[in-house]
Amino acid sequence: MQAQPAPRRIPRDQKQYAFSAAYPPVLTIQPGATVIVETDDARSGTIRTPADLLDRPHPQGPNPVTGPIYVSGAEPGDSLAVTVHEIALAPQGFTAVKARIGLLAERAPEYATKIIPIRNSEVCFSDKIRFAVSPMVGTIGVAPESGEIACLYPGTHGGNMDNKYVRPGCVLHLPVRVPGALLSLGDVHAAMGDGEVTMIGLEIAAEVTITVNLAKGETLARPWIEFGELWITTGEDMDTNRALRIACDEMVSLLMRRLGISFEEAYMLASVRADLAICQSCDPGRFPVTTRMVYAR
Repeated sequence: MQAQPAPRRIPRDQKQYAFSAAYPPVLTIQPGATVIVETDDARSGTIRTPADLLDRPHPQGPNPVTGPIYVSGAEPGDSLAVTVHEIALAPQGFTAVKARIGLLAERAPEYATKIIPIRNSEVCFSDKIRFAVSPMVGTIGVAPESGEIACLYPGTHGGNMDNKYVRPGCVLHLPVRVPGALLSLGDVHAAMGDGEVTMIGLEIAAEVTITVNLAKGETLARPWIEFGELWITTGEDMDTNRALRIACDEMVSLLMRRLGISFEEAYMLASVRADLAICQSCDPGRFPVTTRMVYAR
């Protein structure tokens, strides 16, 4: 049996702060290639002690992503299927409160930072509070057709979806909008609750091992995820209700395509079988809410 080539590696210093076709690729791969992507934390490694507060400006921008990766043969109208195999976490990360920011902004007049060690695959929140890590990729996406989209924001290109199902074992499907797709990822969390109510998860540097496949002619309007027997659709909007509707609409359309059923049947099936949830709701009305709908096959 022929040995598989060793995965290519992209160091975390190959980072950008937006998704754009203007950025030259740092790596070109063939479909089916496996890549180890080193990622920085959401603050580019500048938060190291409890004295490092989030009142300071970002070094260059929030949620840096490593990349972009050019996928040979990818053209607009195709889609990528990105399998996340492993997320290896740094020994420690941080979480924080930003003054007057978040879902309970009126109760948070001060800045605060907490450095959190990771030991034996556990989050050591305090001497008394420990729980298993649940690593996920917060920001992953492709270049838009034109212009650039800051890594802070989600959209039909992917971006800052903060969807906890983008984790080891998932296959993330992304639309291709430009030649080569120009895939980038970062903003890993060792743990993040649905809502991410302070706007900060357990931010941490990591190494993410992915395999990137190409689906020729499989046109997508926006990202969706497979995780085992689950299908997960996504939504985002400044208005929470619209964000929920987008995820639901995408799920109904997905069920129609995949199961060959009518709109009415898919709508009914979504109502009795699928779960609609919020991924991130840190500042509704001022920052996009991200949502998901999950269907168990």
